[in-house]
Amino acid sequence: MEPAVKEAKVSVAEPAVKEEKVSVAVPAVKKKDEKVFVAVPAEPRAGQSTLLWALAHLYSSRATTIVLTHVHVPPQMIPIMGVKFHVSKMSADQVRLFRMAERQQVEEMLDDYIHRCSEIKVKCEKLVIENEDVASGLVELIRLHGITKLVIAAAADKQYSKKLNKPVSKTATEIMQRADPSCKIWFVCKEKLICVRDKEVQIAPSAAVGQEVARLPFHHKEDDIKMEMGFDHELEEARKALDDLMSRALKESCRRQKADEEVAASLQKAKVYEELYLEEVRKREDLEAALARADREIAQLRRAFGQRNTPREGPQHATPMRSSSMAQHTIVVAYNAKKSDLGPAGWQPAEP
Repeated sequence: MEPAVKEAKVSVAEPAVKEEKVSVAVPAVKKKDEKVFVAVPAEPRAGQSTLLWALAHLYSSRATTIVLTHVHVPPQMIPIMGVKFHVSKMSADQVRLFRMAERQQVEEMLDDYIHRCSEIKVKCEKLVIENEDVASGLVELIRLHGITKLVIAAAADKQYSKKLNKPVSKTATEIMQRADPSCKIWFVCKEKLICVRDKEVQIAPSAAVGQEVARLPFHHKEDDIKMEMGFDHELEEARKALDDLMSRALKESCRRQKADEEVAASLQKAKVYEELYLEEVRKREDLEAALARADREIAQLRRAFGQRNTPREGPQHATPMRSSSMAQHTIVVAYNAKKSDLGPAGWQPAEP
């Protein structure tokens, strides 16, 4: 008979687990600077009213950065010594030098805006892109840099009126229609807000899209740095070439001025000679007219004397008789003149 086995329950004491709260120090995420992009045109001081409005209404603190945005449109006509030539008619070096000089003017204009902003302690940057169309260039900048705030002129300041309630310029109208919906755009004119295009669609991009968007500005900045590094050297070469071109242009201008003066002096001489010639022609015509009148008068006198001395027998013997009488009269007059020269009548020279 098997002994009864008692089942003994063994209780194992489990160690008490205490819940401890672990506090992990998370570094504070620095708030990203807010950027407000302000589109300025190429004309100096034309974008001043747009910039002033943005500073007064959208610049809140030092965390805000104003980005001056400009789309440079390379002109197709290049002026040289007062005459415009198409780029297709010029060499590549001449076009490149002119493009660099224009780019330098744009940079100086934007630097002037930045200097004004720095005087009032406003953080300001500049962004320039080249495109054949201003609206297309701004749309591309919005896409590449993920711009969410843009201030642009609705019209020129001289076109402002109280009835203006929408963009008038072609560029502003195209921007309103073509810009990414995530970008809020303020349209201003003469420091007055005309209208606002709010964000219509808030798109939450995926991680991949976000990385791609973040990568684009980085590569764009790298390209800008490389361009700026080579820009100084090219600018120095362009200045030397421009000085040489200006020197040659000055010499050519002096040569042309001297040639113009010589031409003017020659024309003046020709004018004097022409006046003298016309005077001689007038005198000759007067002399010929006087000779013609004298010939007519002589002919009239001959006809009058001929009619007076014509005999009745006929005109065939008139000429000999008239000639003989005139010859006799001439002889008598000559004899009397000689006689009067010799002295009183009857005077004879004394004999030796």
